[in-house]
Amino acid sequence: MDYSRLCRGGGDGHLEALTGDNIDLIAAHLDVTYTVRLAACSRELYDMISKDEGKMHHWDEPCLLMPPPAYWFDEHWDVARASRLHDTVYDLVPLDHPRRSVALPFMHDRKWLGANGDWIAAADHHGWCLVNVYTERHIPLPSLPAMKICYTSVSYQSAVAYDVSWGPGINLLKIVICQVPTKGGRYADYKLIALFDKRIFYLEGGGDWRMLEALTPAPDYPNYCDAIELGGHVFAVDETDGSTYFWDTANENLMLPFVIPPPVVDDQQYAWFLAPSADGKRLMIILTVNNIGIANAEVPPDIPYAANGLQLRQYPPVATYVFEQDPLSTARAGDFLWRQVNSLGDHSLFLGLNYPIIANLKKCESKAPDGTLVPFMRKNCVYTAYRKILHNQYPKILRCNLQPDEGETVGVISLPRDGWDNVRQAAMWFKPALNIARSVLPLKKH
Repeated sequence: MDYSRLCRGGGDGHLEALTGDNIDLIAAHLDVTYTVRLAACSRELYDMISKDEGKMHHWDEPCLLMPPPAYWFDEHWDVARASRLHDTVYDLVPLDHPRRSVALPFMHDRKWLGANGDWIAAADHHGWCLVNVYTERHIPLPSLPAMKICYTSVSYQSAVAYDVSWGPGINLLKIVICQVPTKGGRYADYKLIALFDKRIFYLEGGGDWRMLEALTPAPDYPNYCDAIELGGHVFAVDETDGSTYFWDTANENLMLPFVIPPPVVDDQQYAWFLAPSADGKRLMIILTVNNIGIANAEVPPDIPYAANGLQLRQYPPVATYVFEQDPLSTARAGDFLWRQVNSLGDHSLFLGLNYPIIANLKKCESKAPDGTLVPFMRKNCVYTAYRKILHNQYPKILRCNLQPDEGETVGVISLPRDGWDNVRQAAMWFKPALNIARSVLPLKKH
């Protein structure tokens, strides 16, 4: 059967002939995007897939989006590149269930720079764009002032590394999709942040990029490491000391920012993240100890996870803190006081290249019944992945419990270092959503 034709709704009578068992068989062999398109063919198909596919795709659970492992070791990079398969087919890995493939044809010769919901920001030699994962709608983005995206080949562990840079010594960390484009807004209502280590640009659909002025002159710019938009304001955190800067985007001149002091001041080196609260009203800052490991430098053994093929490790606990405040209310008084968040309740945070995901995991446990690493998906945890598109410090993805038991270890997903650090697309969190069939892909009646 021509699956792609069926998924486009051209079944010529096939749809009516399909039974539940047929649907199960077809869906089991389709990637995530085609399964959504199959569900959009008719209300009957949507109902059948939504009832059964929860077992296979785990809709609405954050998963890791990453290149398939076949392209980490089996072929030389030039050979793998010639096949082009790694450019368009990726792995979508639920944390406790079998991995599935996801076809992204628009990623041919592109690198992803960030994601939010069903949208990915991507770049190639010619420029960058927003693309919808399911509909493949393509929205070109304007160039930055005096910007040139250049890919420079350098020798690195027998591979080819790609660097995206703007100006001398200024590196693009990621594109933050603060607000996704919608049909109601004619796909021009998006809001983006281009986050560089020394510069920040802000874009609203239909306009031009605007540079957010730094508080200090060159060359003493802050070392930005994460940014979000909340309530019409852009917030960016400084990797050096955790100070948070924010600008009012309603001000066309984007004057100098307010500065929020860090919630913790000590000698530790932290990895800093920003996220909105679950209700979208407050700013959260998340910090974890930047270096994870064991004092004697011994590396824990990998523990194969049969559920999805990931390699897990256990590390000693690391300090992880979450603080929040309503900066838009306190800005008027100049009283920026952080309040520590000791529990996320039934939620967990998923942070990295993607816009922060605050997932409701009410059905999940907060701890493993026997104290082991699995199940790996748990509530009241902070999950961190790669914070930028290149130069990752180590190929690990962490799970830190905000209320750990005594002696509880940190859960780590260990990805192979060889062929991963700079060349491969940095793994990021992505939440597959079947309900996109109802909104973006209108259901057909049969």
